[in-house]
Amino acid sequence: MLTEEEYIAQAGTGALLNPRIDSTFKALFTQPSEDSRAAMHAFLEAATERRIATWEITHNEAPIEFLDQRGVSFDIFCVFDDGLAADIEMQAFRQDYDYGHRAEYLVARLASSRLKRGADFKKPPTVYQISVLDFEYKPASGATSPDPVSRYAMRTQDGRELANALNIVFIELPKVAKLESSLETNTAIENWAIFLKDADNPGKRGVIQDLMRKEKGLMEAHKALSLISADDELWFAQFRQEKAEYDRLANLAAAREKREKELAEALVKGRAEGRAEGRAEGRAEGRAEGKREQSLENARNMLADGVTPEQISKWLGLSIDEIKSLNPA
Repeated sequence: MLTEEEYIAQAGTGALLNPRIDSTFKALFTQPSEDSRAAMHAFLEAATERRIATWEITHNEAPIEFLDQRGVSFDIFCVFDDGLAADIEMQAFRQDYDYGHRAEYLVARLASSRLKRGADFKKPPTVYQISVLDFEYKPASGATSPDPVSRYAMRTQDGRELANALNIVFIELPKVAKLESSLETNTAIENWAIFLKDADNPGKRGVIQDLMRKEKGLMEAHKALSLISADDELWFAQFRQEKAEYDRLANLAAAREKREKELAEALVKGRAEGRAEGRAEGRAEGRAEGKREQSLENARNMLADGVTPEQISKWLGLSIDEIKSLNPA
């Protein structure tokens, strides 16, 4: 990994920030510039599959509705002119929990924050929770999809829709490579996924240029990304986040290596102790067997000398049956 100085030195060199990092993603869509607003508008329309007249980014803290309720902060919280609202999240790194649970919680909190006191349910608020994931989503159920874009809403088991008031959209960036050869037939959100995955990759410059020629919103997004990529503070923020993840993974790897070493050492020790115990038991059994054979040989000789089995049993500790079975010649 680059040093902090080397990393920040990229600002203003033409290198682009990584739009998959949370701080960069937010900056891309929330600048007070025409390019940034046009990019946000295009992305929202692509993700919701709706025509949007106007929208505004608003306070991103969901209100606390009861004592001890867990607070929640949306990455980007947008409210549209028709009352629709959307929370947009960027998840650059895989979490230790099923992210679907978090998305369901976020969309529920988003809906409750839009339902005003005294309002009826003739037209409940329609909300979208949109998550861009830089990892493949693997739910606890194990049911995965090969598609980079998945749309979830409440339905019955046979597919009948409920109210479509709660909507979740997952955009899984690792799955977009197969879409690069079909830019003309991709959906708008699929082309956005390619842009977010490869905008900062010099090796994909040709693909990004093709996207910009096809989609005006992506051209505006590229302009906005280029502009914020001259900001030292954003490079520093991105460095801190990538460094934190690098350190987290390194610590996990070190802990895993330590655990595997301890298990290997315990296995070796266990085997060694088992072999030592086996040898000791073998020696004891050998000695006991040798002593018994000697006793039997003595009994055989005594029988030949005319000593009674009862007397031999008393002297040598052998059973009468053992002695009688010797049948001396």
